[in-house]
Amino acid sequence: MSYHQNRSIVIRNAIINSLFIIWCLVWRTGLGLTFFIIYASLGYIYNWPFYLPISIILGFIPWGWKVQEERRIREEEQKVRNLKNQIGDGFIYARAESNVEINYRGVIFLKSVFGLFVSGFLGMILGWKAILNMILQLVDNIRTVVRYM
Repeated sequence: MSYHQNRSIVIRNAIINSLFIIWCLVWRTGLGLTFFIIYASLGYIYNWPFYLPISIILGFIPWGWKVQEERRIREEEQKVRNLKNQIGDGFIYARAESNVEINYRGVIFLKSVFGLFVSGFLGMILGWKAILNMILQLVDNIRTVVRYM
């Protein structure tokens, strides 16, 4: 490929990646605001106890999902690095993992509600880091586009 073709591919990928990051920022923030507004409105109308703190926690759930996704990706990358260090180069290795859980309906409901609150707390505590990483990636993409234009 020529220099101009490579340059146009780099610019196109940076623009697409930037648009995706902007969409993710808007989507997660909008979804969190929706959770907050719906629960706070219903809690106010029906006089639910502690509706405001719960609605704030629920508002951070989408950013908690992002934090959990990043953590899961880091763990998988760490497993692959450890596996490469153990095996070395030149070998093909396959491994399958499975988790089997038998849950009743009540347990599934409680786990999902507890999972939502855990995601909300993770979003409140570590969501700023996920937002900062996305903004830094966006700035880097903009620098790339400006540099190659």
